[in-house]
Amino acid sequence: MSFDLPPFPAPGDLPGHLRWQAAGCGDRAPLSRALLRAAADDAESGGPTAALLAPYVDRPAADAPGLRFLAAAHYLVLNGSLPELARFYPSAGGTEPFDGAWEPLHKALIERPDEFAARLTAPVQTNETGRAAALYGGLAVLTHHTGLPIRLLEIGASAGLNLRADRFGYRVDGTVYGGQDSPLILDEPFRGIPPVPLGTRVSVVERRGCDPHPLDPADAEHRRRLESLVWAEQVNRLERLRAAIAVAGRVPAEVDRTADTAGWLADRLAEASPGTVTLVWHSVVQSYVDHDAWRAIEALLDEVGEHTGGDAPLARLAFEPETDEDGRGRFAARLTLWPDGTSHLLGTTNGHGIPFAWAG
Repeated sequence: MSFDLPPFPAPGDLPGHLRWQAAGCGDRAPLSRALLRAAADDAESGGPTAALLAPYVDRPAADAPGLRFLAAAHYLVLNGSLPELARFYPSAGGTEPFDGAWEPLHKALIERPDEFAARLTAPVQTNETGRAAALYGGLAVLTHHTGLPIRLLEIGASAGLNLRADRFGYRVDGTVYGGQDSPLILDEPFRGIPPVPLGTRVSVVERRGCDPHPLDPADAEHRRRLESLVWAEQVNRLERLRAAIAVAGRVPAEVDRTADTAGWLADRLAEASPGTVTLVWHSVVQSYVDHDAWRAIEALLDEVGEHTGGDAPLARLAFEPETDEDGRGRFAARLTLWPDGTSHLLGTTNGHGIPFAWAG
């Protein structure tokens, strides 16, 4: 499953980045696409968008100015600060045609720049619950292959919602796998034939993550932040998010605050865990992490992995963007199990994770 995007713009090219992100919205998010295109034109002409997003243009891959911009506006709509704009936002009950949304947003940018600037400082931390389909698939494959319960560690966990992936439900041809009584049921999340039975009984015995700025799903302000990061016209994704938050209320998971991801991971991997397989999981995190820091994570996994096996193996499930053999973009889930260290493609999908197409 792949898609076409224009070349990624150079650092400092704010209009180019906003248009690139608009292309990424595609037909799935017409309101977000229209607002980003208008914001790009505004930035190009020296409008208020240029000054507001200037702090985030030097590292566009890591700072994601387009997504920050959408989230800031969405947050102010959801908290009732922008009623004129809310008329265009399906997430707030709006039904007005999307092409009229820029005028009230532009007016708010001019009149209330400090409110937008305050919201823009929050990092992008999308807890995309659709990506849980890839994680659940990986959990089933690992369980089938090792026969061991799983110790799940997540890099860049944010609110840790996907640490509960085994407690979400996955309805396939009328049968629900995973959490059959879960508040979150993903309908027909898979395409193709899975490599192992989806009914494989998964046991997760530890759930722990890390993040530089973790969010607490029990905190109302943090929940609003999570909601704001969902594209406003994709109400189904917003409903999934809220259902996942309900699951989080039932299933504990710890997310540690740290910017030293490699150090945190080293400490976790040093902890004895006989009789379990430790799975390190990350989804669309790599572009937000400094290159040298990511290399340290990779080296640590290889070093530790080479010395694991037996009744305490190490595995990694990576869900990250990549380019296929035809030069097209896609999001791929790759599972690595040590001590062999070979990476296996589980499947591909779009950035939001559904439908997840098994590699076969």
